[in-house]
Amino acid sequence: MQEVIPFNRPHRLKVQSLSDDACEVTLPWRRRNLNHVGTMHACAMATVAEYASGLCVLSAMGVGKVRLVMAELKMQYGRRAETACVARATMSAEVLADVQAKLEQAGRGTFDLHSVVRDAHGEVVAEAHITWHVKSLKG
Repeated sequence: MQEVIPFNRPHRLKVQSLSDDACEVTLPWRRRNLNHVGTMHACAMATVAEYASGLCVLSAMGVGKVRLVMAELKMQYGRRAETACVARATMSAEVLADVQAKLEQAGRGTFDLHSVVRDAHGEVVAEAHITWHVKSLKG
């Protein structure tokens, strides 16, 4: 899946699970993903959180049916990540219905999703609040 987003290739992100309402992506512990003090880099955690969120949306709405562009990313880092991490994003039925209504009415819309990044011990190390612009690709 990293071939879809060339920027993500060096991080070696791996999709662990993908369904219509959730996505989990692993951020491996490797030198390229670490910062200068030897812990997981903040930008690597932001990348995995954004990727999980985007895949969650595309899975729920249908690949090739919408164009998705991130409008805003707000990260909160609670603690150092000293292991590999997993980002999990979910899209509730209510959010999906709201977005689908916006697409039906205007062909585009904006909405927010939340991703949680946990370390290998299950501790929350970061959270992302992502605002997406979505546009229908229907002819």
